[in-house]
Amino acid sequence: MDRLLGRRRYRPGVRYFEDFSIGTVDHKGGAYLVTEAEIVEMAERFDPQPFHVDPVAAADTMFGGLVACSAHVFAISCSLHSKVPATEKVAAVSALGFDKLRLHAPVRPGDELRARSTVVELRRSNSRPGIGIVSSTGELLNQRDEVVFSLESAAMVRCRPDPSSDGPGPDEDLAV
Repeated sequence: MDRLLGRRRYRPGVRYFEDFSIGTVDHKGGAYLVTEAEIVEMAERFDPQPFHVDPVAAADTMFGGLVACSAHVFAISCSLHSKVPATEKVAAVSALGFDKLRLHAPVRPGDELRARSTVVELRRSNSRPGIGIVSSTGELLNQRDEVVFSLESAAMVRCRPDPSSDGPGPDEDLAV
């Protein structure tokens, strides 16, 4: 069998391609508190603009204070969208990509972010039997329910195998 797919064994409680429906909205990963120290640390490494690394200089910018860089906001989004309860694990194979990343509002120290995703398209893979493609929109919302970040994404998800199979093998980690 294809190395990417691994063994195809049924795993109760895991969401397979067939378990997704267009229009389904999922709230993911709880809340994430953004700190000033984290904003500065991330920006010093990846985007050292004054409005990301220097609170005094940031006060004199159009933002009026420190804001998180886009790489930081994207990383938070990835983290929150990946953290789901055990009952909501997905038989994910791989992400296919991200499109239309948008920063709608600044993310500031003290913001509490949470993630929401909406399934927008489902299709079977043309090249990989046993795989479906789940396309969705993802959003980060702050404590005031304002959308601060959004993106579109697609991921390969295993189709449901035969339920009579005896569970995952020792080298298989289906759920993400």
